[in-house]
Amino acid sequence: MWEYSEASRLITLDAVFSDTCIYCKAPLTKLPSTSFERAEKRLFVQLAICKVCGWWTVYRVHQNEYPRTAGIIEGYSGTIGCLKQLDLKDISIPLNEARQYLCAKGDSIFYVHPRVLENIVCSIFKDLGWQARTTAYSADGGIDVILDGAEGTIGVQVKRYKKERRIEAEQIRSLAGALVESGFTKGIFVTTSTYRRGAKRTAKKLTSIGLPIELIDAKRFLEMLGIAQQSAFELSQEKAITYLLSSGAHIGSGIHRDFVANEDLRYRKSLLRYLLVLN
Repeated sequence: MWEYSEASRLITLDAVFSDTCIYCKAPLTKLPSTSFERAEKRLFVQLAICKVCGWWTVYRVHQNEYPRTAGIIEGYSGTIGCLKQLDLKDISIPLNEARQYLCAKGDSIFYVHPRVLENIVCSIFKDLGWQARTTAYSADGGIDVILDGAEGTIGVQVKRYKKERRIEAEQIRSLAGALVESGFTKGIFVTTSTYRRGAKRTAKKLTSIGLPIELIDAKRFLEMLGIAQQSAFELSQEKAITYLLSSGAHIGSGIHRDFVANEDLRYRKSLLRYLLVLN
């Protein structure tokens, strides 16, 4: 979902110095800096990546690129991941890309294909430790995902609604009927919108009489997705190398310094960044 597409020097400069993801605002994880040497030339690289949505940046230090400045001046370049546009209505979209895209662009939650949304909900619960499976897309009896765990068997209903269309009390009662009919011990209602007060009262009343129903709105759903993303995060060596070797934009120069293991390369003083701060 993330690809290299050349961005302007100023956009790249601002992004590579960020400590948080420019999309989902989660803290970036900085990998240890690495040094490469080829003849007299030296290249120091550092990758920072978001464990939630997958956005990434690479910062590079170039030494001895030009004989006239060798040992005196070093150059800096950066690369940032660019978000591809995904059609979330496409049922064939890879699940991991759909999850990353939702984290990066939360408002796109209203346009996800209902089946894709059900698969995402199922995958979130799996990452959070549940045995989870989706039901048949049609004739599911009002239950879209089934969870098995210490609390028993739980039926989950998933509704993709626009922001302005809220869940009514009748829909909670309908879920309760489906739970009783299928013998579930608990219900969870997940929606991309919110709940009317009547729906909340109905869920609370059902819970008080022994049929607990948990309500998850869009905000909480995205929070759960973010937690699940961090739990399932993986970065292959192949992908990391692809990021490190992608083309970049020149973002300044500074005084030549020797490489120090595990240093944060971004702390090297870029003349261009210094001038931008003064302005």
